[in-house]
Amino acid sequence: MSFSRRQFLRGTSSGLGLLAASSALPRWLVGEAQAATLNGYAGYRAIVSVFLLGGNDANNILVPLGATPYAHYRAARPNIGIPQADLLPISPTGLGTNSYGLHPALKKVQALFGQQRAALVCNVGSLVVPLRKPDYGSGATPLPDNLYSHSDQQDAWASAIANPATAPVPFELVGKATGWGGRTADKLQGLNPSRPRYPDVVSFGGKPLFAAGAVRQPMMVSSSGTLAFRQTSDANFNALQTEALSQVMTHTHGVTLEASYGGIFTQAQTFATSRAAARDAAWAALPVATQTAIDALFVPPAGATNWTLLTQLYQVLRDILAGATATGQGGLGLRRQAFSVGLGGFDTHVGQLPMQNSLLTQLDFALDAFYQALDVLRSSGVFGATPPQATLFTMSDFSRTMVENSDRGTDHAWGGHAIVIGDRVQGGRFYGTYPNLDLSANGVNNLDTTDSRGRWIPTLSVDQYAYSLAYWLGLSTAAEREYVFPNLAGYITAATAGGFPSSARNNRVGFMLADT
Repeated sequence: MSFSRRQFLRGTSSGLGLLAASSALPRWLVGEAQAATLNGYAGYRAIVSVFLLGGNDANNILVPLGATPYAHYRAARPNIGIPQADLLPISPTGLGTNSYGLHPALKKVQALFGQQRAALVCNVGSLVVPLRKPDYGSGATPLPDNLYSHSDQQDAWASAIANPATAPVPFELVGKATGWGGRTADKLQGLNPSRPRYPDVVSFGGKPLFAAGAVRQPMMVSSSGTLAFRQTSDANFNALQTEALSQVMTHTHGVTLEASYGGIFTQAQTFATSRAAARDAAWAALPVATQTAIDALFVPPAGATNWTLLTQLYQVLRDILAGATATGQGGLGLRRQAFSVGLGGFDTHVGQLPMQNSLLTQLDFALDAFYQALDVLRSSGVFGATPPQATLFTMSDFSRTMVENSDRGTDHAWGGHAIVIGDRVQGGRFYGTYPNLDLSANGVNNLDTTDSRGRWIPTLSVDQYAYSLAYWLGLSTAAEREYVFPNLAGYITAATAGGFPSSARNNRVGFMLADT
């Protein structure tokens, strides 16, 4: 089917009309900078959300090696439990030598944990208020909305608002679907001095809601790193597309709608152009040996196919390099950014062992490649005393039942274990409370689970976990915290009134090193 020039232009205007009717306008193009103070680290910092889509089974990520708890683990998982000899031993600070084991696929994470650059955050999940087992079944204590639903729990992690109906959302957020990464960008955008205003959040994958702010919207980029209108194999179509967009941006038709959105498309093109130029300039400024070393880290091992996470994190690294490079050197001159990437396939109801092993092998390689690449940048001397810093952290819909199902898989559960990696991570430690795996007597006597199948009641909330990262990025005042994490103050109040452990009464989890 062929298109005439007039038909194509008419279609472009129609598409713009749909854009006008949409509530998801690219507000990052026009957002006004808010006041913010660069505290802590004067160089560049980024947080990188790695969303494990589908609900990763954290029970096979981290397993106790002591005789009794391991026996409880295998009793619940006679078919999908990992043999004790195959687990990768780690020695968390204060918990004994080789007291726990990581999944056999996480060899590089094991090494980073030993180097105190990786930490495990135990039994973290979406919560409205802290609760105990009697609270869960009482009907009087608010629970996360649609607790075992993929979409709702992905939203709970991405937004840090477990139950939108009960959250004390600030007035400016009412009726808006936003994520905690985007809301953090709303408050920290003043730290980025470049003009025109460059997007503070870039999403290559993961859960898009994480990156959406009320003021600052993310730049959505393909996993290949390309930010442009997609080209086709039809040269005539590509030429018409280019001409149509050019005419829309220059308002040559005098159409009100085109004039209205021409400026937006012009700015979008400006951002795409400046990003591409900055990425190229920053990369070219690196010593050739540094370029070679970084590229080598992102070459997948033999036999690996469709490793999308590795590609995403490579593109994040290139964006970080462009962002951290000064404008005088062709870069963007940014100070704070957030990124979102994702890896799907974790809904392992059937045949979990080979599926999760494949996914975790990819995750392990990609996380390590990114960390090592940043280490290469630090060692290159290009950035002097203030090299770029970035912290990787995992999120997932929920963990899965401790008890396996009849299809050698697992079902939807609740609290799970997250991985945090970075040169500013206080690693080699566990944060939070590892659950009691004894499900005897149908779980009646185990206060850590909602039922006999081992659905762990979280002892740390997503809000606490997320605020720890946002605080490190620069979110510091009470007003900023209440805007980004509107449920957190009420959570802490309830934890204090209910006599919960100190970890539940703190706004932040201590896995990030303090600035000196």
